[in-house]
Amino acid sequence: MFVHALARLWWVGYMTYDENNQEDPYWLTEFFCSADFSARCVVFFSSNFTSNCAITKGILRALIALREDGVDIKRAHFVESTKFLNISGGAMVLDLLEDDEVKEMVEKRLLRVFREQVVFN
Repeated sequence: MFVHALARLWWVGYMTYDENNQEDPYWLTEFFCSADFSARCVVFFSSNFTSNCAITKGILRALIALREDGVDIKRAHFVESTKFLNISGGAMVLDLLEDDEVKEMVEKRLLRVFREQVVFN
C-alpha cells in the first residue's frame, strides 16, 4: 500500500488528520511531511499499531513537543518511538490508550534516550 506514491500521500493525510484542531487539522501532516517523507513512511507505518490513529497522533505530538524543546528530530526518534511502543504492547493493550497517554509515554521515553540532544535555554 505504501509503495504507490499517491496511496502513500493519501494514507499519511488520513492518518495524521487532527479533527480536534479546528484551526489547522493538518498540523501533524505538515510535521510528518517536513523532512525525509518516504523514509518516515516506511519506518513509521511498518508497525501494525500505527494503523491506530490515536497512537499515530500521540507519537507525532510527542515528537513535535521535543522539536519545540530544541531536539532535532531524526529517523532514530521515529524508530525508537515505534520500538518502545512495540515492547510496551507486550504488557498492555495499546489500542485502549488515548493519544494524550501515548504522547506522554513516548515523550518520556525519548527524553530518556535522547536527553543529550535537548537544548536548555
